[in-house]
Amino acid sequence: MTLKKSTDKIDEVSEVNEISKVSNEDIKTELTKPTAELAKPTKIKHKFGFILWTIVFSLIIFSSWFFFSTFAHYFSDKKPIYIAVAGPMSGKDEINGQAMVRGVQLYLDKLNQQGGIDDRPVKLLVFDDQNQPKVAEQKALEIANDSEALAVIGHYASSSSMAAASIYKQHGVPAISGSATANELTQDNDWYFRTIFNNSEQGAFLANYVHKVLNYDDAYILFDEDAYGSSLAAAFVQNSKDIGLKIKQQWHFNSDSTFTERLAELTQTLSRSPNEKHLLFLATHSTEAVETAVALKPLENIQVQIVGADAVSSTNFIQKLQQYPQEQIQPGYYSDGIYTAFPVLFDIAGKRAQDFRHAFFKKHQSNIMITSALYYDTTLLVINAVRKMLKQQTTSLVEKRRIIKDNLWQLAKVENAIEGITGFLYFDKNGDAVKSIAVGIYKYGRAVAAMHQFQPMQSVDNVDNLLQEMLENRIVEVNGKFVSLAQVVYVGIDFSDISELDTKDSAFTADLYLWFRFKGTFDDANIELVNLLKPQKLPLGEPISVWHSSTEKGVSTRTYRIKTEFKLDLDFRKFPLDRQVLPIYLRHNKLTKNKLIYVVDTQGMNLTQKDAHAPKKFFSIGGWYVNNVSFFQNTKALDSTLGITDFFGTQQRIESSQFNANLMISRDIVSFLLKTFLPVIFLITLGYVSFFINTFSAKLGIGTNLILATSLFHLKLVSELPDIGYLVLIEYFFYLVYCLAIFIIIIAVLSHFYEECESERGKKIVHRLNILGKVLYPVILISFVGMIVYQNYNVIMGIT
Repeated sequence: MTLKKSTDKIDEVSEVNEISKVSNEDIKTELTKPTAELAKPTKIKHKFGFILWTIVFSLIIFSSWFFFSTFAHYFSDKKPIYIAVAGPMSGKDEINGQAMVRGVQLYLDKLNQQGGIDDRPVKLLVFDDQNQPKVAEQKALEIANDSEALAVIGHYASSSSMAAASIYKQHGVPAISGSATANELTQDNDWYFRTIFNNSEQGAFLANYVHKVLNYDDAYILFDEDAYGSSLAAAFVQNSKDIGLKIKQQWHFNSDSTFTERLAELTQTLSRSPNEKHLLFLATHSTEAVETAVALKPLENIQVQIVGADAVSSTNFIQKLQQYPQEQIQPGYYSDGIYTAFPVLFDIAGKRAQDFRHAFFKKHQSNIMITSALYYDTTLLVINAVRKMLKQQTTSLVEKRRIIKDNLWQLAKVENAIEGITGFLYFDKNGDAVKSIAVGIYKYGRAVAAMHQFQPMQSVDNVDNLLQEMLENRIVEVNGKFVSLAQVVYVGIDFSDISELDTKDSAFTADLYLWFRFKGTFDDANIELVNLLKPQKLPLGEPISVWHSSTEKGVSTRTYRIKTEFKLDLDFRKFPLDRQVLPIYLRHNKLTKNKLIYVVDTQGMNLTQKDAHAPKKFFSIGGWYVNNVSFFQNTKALDSTLGITDFFGTQQRIESSQFNANLMISRDIVSFLLKTFLPVIFLITLGYVSFFINTFSAKLGIGTNLILATSLFHLKLVSELPDIGYLVLIEYFFYLVYCLAIFIIIIAVLSHFYEECESERGKKIVHRLNILGKVLYPVILISFVGMIVYQNYNVIMGIT
């Protein structure tokens, strides 16, 4: 009993131990099983996290590269280059000083955004001379002795410029003004230059214009006794004697008090001769010109034609007039009808001037920019001289300034002229700019080109009946130079529709109204539409309207309706981010620029500076939209002897005025991508998924299908383009996809090769190859797309 009981007890214990053993194993299995199952998603999560951080890291690297490549010049440790600008930054003429700085800074901002000069930023040092000669002397000494300025831009007024001139000459500082016109400024001073005509030129010019174009036989003069006014009045008087223009009376002043007295005397004198036409020549600064115009307006039965020098075209003149309530309510109340000399008149300026006007308005929301335009060009010449100086090995500030001065003198040759927004810039023997003078007239508060302009002539040797031409005032001698009287014709276009853009044949169809407004007679039978697809003998046809103005004597408008095909030059290098220009060019077959000048009829087209570059979407072409439209006049030049024996060995320049209408159109990128690239994007995404697939056939199939599908899209797009001999932007994207597909195939083949080894080492290599693909694939794609975005940022963001 005892033994049996003991045996049963031992069996019971063994059974318990077996149960315990099974239970422990089950517990161990159950504990281990959830741990393994939990580890698997954690591992997958870890892989996706790794991939995500890889993409984020790639984006950070690219963003850093983009930021520093774009703004590197702001963080550059290279020493800045300093340029000084001196002018009236306070006082009654501070508006002109602000306009100076705006013009200079607009150029420097553009320069610095492009990396400055040799990655060195150019900084502006501003000095306020208050338009006071004594203050100008002090500021000139500060610039010369206490600043690192390599050159001076300014001063604004002739008197302050002349006060500073001797200091700049003594200390060897090159200076260049865009507004000081007194002759004495640059005489016997090879350190001072100017980008505007001098007083002897504009005084003689305006005297001839008053007598031979406006047909006045006598004139009154009001002038300031300073260097500007006295030299201008003297030039006007001297030339008046030569041409038979009688000066009835002159008034001069030298302070605010004497100006008030002289202005009262002037109004009293004119009031004694009611119902007569008087001509008053203003040789004053802009502030006094404003007060004179305001004082003469209320005079009853007194007709006073004001003709002013360049000060009447300045920024200060327009802005001070606009401070009067009458001028605000009725633009032109005081200014309409005033003639003045313009160093630049945007209506007859070229494309560079139009681009400047657009950029200036975009930044400052102002159309008043004559002074700013002059100083933009002045800065252009200074920077050009500084750029050349930096190529020479010199460390001394004195030597740097001397070299800049010498570089400016290189522009004393016409072949070295630099094209600016006010025309070609070069100097004569005194350092004065050689340029034509435009005559403008104020209408509705803004300056427009007068109906007749004097144009310089290179030679009169080939002019038939020269004496007769001079007797009829069609050719005039001004200061020993011959000028020709040119007719101004205003041109306007209203588009009815633009359609049928044919990229294969590089042509488009335009339906438009074209008109010419002119004074007197105009031969429009010889107008040539330069870029017609199929040239025609009389492309304009018959006019649909001929209108004779009831408000402007002798002014007519002739209107045509045209619907035809025009040629265009297409550039697909940026396709599909390309922008194309639809141009319309016209010029006269016979009349050269010394007889005919086209002017953009902004008033007739109801264009302001704002909507001239942001037009209404008045037409649509499949897949395109209008980005901006620009109208401008430019000069087409031809240097030729024309086979005339007298001209052999020399070049005669033939210049023709050409009217241009350019419509810039942009492709609808979003629509294009959705229609064309969406399948490719899906395939690229599928290509990335292949690195998560271990099946050889599936991975290889994705790679080959990616090549085949992309090839079809590639061929389709290329077939839609004309025959061109260069690669377009989209093709680089296709080549990238080909490379990515080949990369997938290579990874697939290598993975398949090592999978067949059936070793631990082979499995590790396959795993690493997939990781490599997961990392490199997005990095390559993101880097390429980022580079494209960086290079075409302005286009993508719609910045013109």
